[in-house]
Amino acid sequence: MNKFSKTLLASSLFVSAGAHAAAFQLAEVSTSGLGTAYAGNAAVADNASVVANNPALMTQFKQAEMSAGGVLVQADVDINGTLAGTVNASHNNIIPKAVIPNLYFVTPINDRFAMGAGMNVNYGLKSRFSPDYSAGVYGGNTRLSAINFNLSGAYNLGYGLSVGAGLNAIYSDAEIVRHLGVGGKLLNSRLGAAAANPRVQAALAANPALATQLNSAAKTLAQMDNHTEVSRLRGDEWSLGWNAGIAYDINENNRIGAAYHSAVNVKFKGQYSNNFPTAFNALLPQLSVLGIQAPVTQATGGQEIPGNLTLHLPAYWEISTYHKMTDRLAMQFSYKRTEWEKFKSLDAYGNAGNTLFSKAENYNDTSRAALGVSYDVNEALTLRAGIAYDETASITSPSISIPDTDRTWYSVGATYRFTPNLSTDFGFAHLRGSHNTFTEGSAVFNVKSRANLYGLNLNYKF
Repeated sequence: MNKFSKTLLASSLFVSAGAHAAAFQLAEVSTSGLGTAYAGNAAVADNASVVANNPALMTQFKQAEMSAGGVLVQADVDINGTLAGTVNASHNNIIPKAVIPNLYFVTPINDRFAMGAGMNVNYGLKSRFSPDYSAGVYGGNTRLSAINFNLSGAYNLGYGLSVGAGLNAIYSDAEIVRHLGVGGKLLNSRLGAAAANPRVQAALAANPALATQLNSAAKTLAQMDNHTEVSRLRGDEWSLGWNAGIAYDINENNRIGAAYHSAVNVKFKGQYSNNFPTAFNALLPQLSVLGIQAPVTQATGGQEIPGNLTLHLPAYWEISTYHKMTDRLAMQFSYKRTEWEKFKSLDAYGNAGNTLFSKAENYNDTSRAALGVSYDVNEALTLRAGIAYDETASITSPSISIPDTDRTWYSVGATYRFTPNLSTDFGFAHLRGSHNTFTEGSAVFNVKSRANLYGLNLNYKF
C-alpha cells in the first residue's frame, strides 16, 4: 500500500529534532564510530561497518567479519511559542525514543578483492505532538525511515591504494497525521475581519452567493475541534542509489580516505485525504482573493484523492584521516559535506498535474567536522572519545516541523574483546543544539534541543 499526502513532505515530514545530523540525515551508522563522534569514518577500519562508510576499506580485512547492533536515541526537544500573538503554542518532548539499527558483513574473496553487504538508516525522523496542539497545522505525528540495503565490492590496486563501490536499495516508509489546532478559529476570525472591510462589504453586497459561502464557512470552522485531521497517510517506496570510496595507506601508521554517496529520488505515489467538508472547496478561491491562507488547498471530506511527490535525498561526501601516534594511541579526523542546497522546494501534484502543495525550503549545504581519539589499554580493551560540530541546513525557512539547529557532539566509547574473534562496542554521545528563534506564519517559536545516544554492537570474525 502506497499512501501519500500533500503535506507528507511539505509541511511536516522533516523533523530532525537536532538529534542527529543536519535536517533529517542520520549519522548513527555504528557504535564504534559513535564513541569518536564519527571522526575518521572514511579512513578507520575497526569493523564491518566500513560497508556504510567507505567500501574501499574492506580490503583491510583478512577474514570474514560481521557486526550487528544499534543506537538508542533519547532526545529532549522543547518548543516555546505563541500563535497570533496570544495563543500558547508551546510543546515539550516532541521526539519519542527510537532505535537506529545496523547490520554489516565483510568477506575477503582473495588477497586483493573483498565484498560486503549491510543495512543501516541514512535518513529518518520521528516526532509526536498532542492531537489538541494549538499549532497542529505546523506539527503533528510524523515518522520517516529510509533503510539502506547495500552490496559493495573493493579492490586493492597495490602501493597502498584501494577503491570500492556499492549499490544501494533504499526502502522509504513514512506515516503522518496532522491536526487543525486553532487554525480553524483563527481563520474564522480572519473571515470576520475581512467581512468588516468596506471593500469586501461592497463585494459581498454585489455577490450574495459569496456572502452565503462566507457565513457557512465561518460556522463550519467555529465547530471544528483542534484535533480535526488536516491530513492522514502512510506510504512506502523503493529507490536506488550508489556509493564509492577510495583509501590510501600513506604508511603503516597513516591513512587517508574519501567516500561519496549519491543523491536518491524517492517518488511517492498514493492518496491524500482530510476531514474538511467538500463544500469548503467553493470558498477556497475566494479566500485566495481576500489574501487569506486556508489550512488545506482541497477539502476531501475524508475521501482519498490521488497525489504524487518526489523527495530528493541529497548526495554527501566525506574525507577522513587516521593517524597511529604510538603503539596504543591513534587519532582520526573527518570532514563531511551534504548537498542540501539543491533542496529548494517541495511540490505535490494531482494526477491531472494540478498543484496540491508547493512550499519553499531553500536549504543550505551543511558541513560536519569531527575529531576523535582511541587508546588501546591492552589487547582486550580500547577506549575512545570524540567531539564534532554539525551545521543546520534550515537557515532561510526554519519551521517547528524542522526544529533543526547547529549542534555539538561529545562522545565516549569502548571496544572489549572477549576472544580474538568476538568483541562488543559500547558508545555514548551527548548532543547540545543551539537555541533557535524564528517566525512561522503568525507564530513565533523558540526551539531548545539536546539528546543522548546510546550504542551497542556485537562483532564476530569467522
